[in-house]
This record gives sequence, C-alpha cells and structure tokens, in this order.
Amino acid sequence: MAAAAWKDATWGGAKVLWAVDPAVTGLVLIRGKRLDAPGQVAFEDPPTPELGIDVDRYQGLSGGWKDYPSYTRLRAPGCYLYQVDTAQGTSTVVFTARGPQI
Repeated sequence: MAAAAWKDATWGGAKVLWAVDPAVTGLVLIRGKRLDAPGQVAFEDPPTPELGIDVDRYQGLSGGWKDYPSYTRLRAPGCYLYQVDTAQGTSTVVFTARGPQI
C-alpha cells in the first residue's frame, strides 16, 4: 500500500503475513515496541496498538497452517520487537526496519 493511500499518513507501513502453527488455537495477540529509541509499533489502517487474530475463524493452508495478512505501521526506521501471545505461550521476534523517516 503506497503511503498516499494510508488513512493516517503519519505512519509508514508494510504488509506482514502471519503464519500460525496448526497447534495454536484461540486468540493470537500481537503487540510491538521499539527497542533502540522511543517509538511505537501499530497495526492495520488506521493504526491500532495491537493485532488480535482469532485463528479458529480462518481456513487452514497446506499442513493445517493458517495465514493472516496484516499491516505493521511504524513512524521511523529502527530496531523493533513483536510480542506474540497465545494460550500456548509467548514468542518474540526482533526486526530492523529500514527506510525513510516519516
């Protein structure tokens, strides 16, 4: 999605495809934060502070995996973390966002 097409153009963004293991059931809650400086992570358009995926509502892919397309929204390049909470446990993913500052 081009920046001009965002409802809130004060955030940049990129499409993210979440792949959910077949063993995960119920709600998947995804939140984020910036690690290297003050800053926020948001999801979707308009931006919201967390992303909830009810995996029981989605069709499975090959092997029972489920996919959910979304948008991650950021205001600046930097080092970020996703925290993914499920009934089965918590996982984290650290990533670097590169690109122009908004």
